[in-house]
Amino acid sequence: MRKLKALLASMTALLCFCASCLPIAEQIKPMHSIVADAEDTELVTSGTCGENLTWNFDTSTGTLTISGTGEMEDYNTANGFIWRKCNIQKVILEDGVTTIEWGAFAHCSALTSVIIPDSVTTIGESAFNDCTALESIIIPDSVTVIGREAFKNTPWLETKINENPMVIVNGILVDGTTCKGDVIVPDSVTSIADGAFFRCTALESVIIPDSVTTIGHHAFEKCKSLTSFTIPDSVTSIGDCAFSQCESLTSFTIPDSVTAIRMSTFSECSALKSITIPNSVTTIGEWAFYNCSALESVIIPDSVTTIGMSAFRDCTALESITIPDSVTKIGIYAFYECSALTSVIISDSVPSIGYLDFAYCTALESITIPDNVTTIGFGTFYGCESLISITIENPECYIDSDPFPNIATIYGYDNSTAEAYAKQYNRNFVSLGTAPEKPTTEILAGDANKDGEFNVLDIIVLQKWLLGSGNLPNWQAVDFNHDEMITIFDLVLAKKYYLKNL
Repeated sequence: MRKLKALLASMTALLCFCASCLPIAEQIKPMHSIVADAEDTELVTSGTCGENLTWNFDTSTGTLTISGTGEMEDYNTANGFIWRKCNIQKVILEDGVTTIEWGAFAHCSALTSVIIPDSVTTIGESAFNDCTALESIIIPDSVTVIGREAFKNTPWLETKINENPMVIVNGILVDGTTCKGDVIVPDSVTSIADGAFFRCTALESVIIPDSVTTIGHHAFEKCKSLTSFTIPDSVTSIGDCAFSQCESLTSFTIPDSVTAIRMSTFSECSALKSITIPNSVTTIGEWAFYNCSALESVIIPDSVTTIGMSAFRDCTALESITIPDSVTKIGIYAFYECSALTSVIISDSVPSIGYLDFAYCTALESITIPDNVTTIGFGTFYGCESLISITIENPECYIDSDPFPNIATIYGYDNSTAEAYAKQYNRNFVSLGTAPEKPTTEILAGDANKDGEFNVLDIIVLQKWLLGSGNLPNWQAVDFNHDEMITIFDLVLAKKYYLKNL
């Protein structure tokens, strides 16, 4: 059995996305490469840096002054910000300048002081990256966007906004361990950017204002000291891996405004004991709660239609789960190795379960597969050492090759696939009697939404369901290749069938 488990683990590595998330540099769009020109040239002390902006460097004081109005040019247009060849110690941006572009002062290792006027609204990505001598900076309230890693590797930086220390605009004033204690995001912020507080290991709590509507991908990933977090109802989107590996986070309430728990949002939050999922959520994404080893209970609301691949995998403290009638799709490995799971209630709306969905749930003792389930897939209950009985209510349910090798007793109807399976694998079969007759209703091919017609709306319903949103009320009608599985191939055949019958 252990050899089999090792084999399955190897298969997992090949087939599935790693739940611990790729490094942030691989997940978020690559940073622009900022490299000083290798060729030595004569020192230039003045020039233009925007349509209406000029710059001048005073060699006697080491001061760079930018004058004029409007936005800076980007790094490439401005000839790589040639002023970075100067030994800049101080930067003065005069009133009228509206942006500091990405990489503008990156690697200015002698820079100690910057004056930013109220006219500036944006500080770009890596603007002050590797300014290792920068000691203080006052960012005016006019600034609403600060790009990713704008102040990365400025270890002595004391950030101030309106003289309130450690208040973060868009979450990206400092990198990593310099974010400490409590952080209050000001009301001017509307979005917490991708990777905003990534690996801020000393960050303990965050207060987010009602002005924020989006929390980006990896925003608080690996904030291992984060224990307190309140999300206002204004937030409608929480990104992939947003709280992944926040190992001190014990509880979390998702606001009613959020419609999806995305990929790996809470993966490896090892202290997370409870999670409140509102009725607004329709999708629990892939690896969403992977390895949340302290998660004891979770209530999946009736609004959820999709539970993604490995969504609750390795939640070893999870004892019971009820899959509501709204769920029409369960991804592979969904509850793999939930070793404390003793009770599972599967809704009638789920058309199939399988491919290691409940494998190695070693505490699971019995389970009922409802009538609407047409397929029990490969390895569904592998390694469920305590599972001694199973009831299969659909007499025609397709049972893949030995999905429950430990089960001693199988309950099912006479002349059913359950009985045939029991005989084939020498299991004890207990009859539930003659299967009740189902009313025979003609299924209109392509009628995905079950409205009695096949039209373009059915194509849209099928396409949305395949993309993980919406319901598929009449899946049999769109099983065009008759394999009892709904895939992209059925969508292709549905479109061909529709065009043929126009």
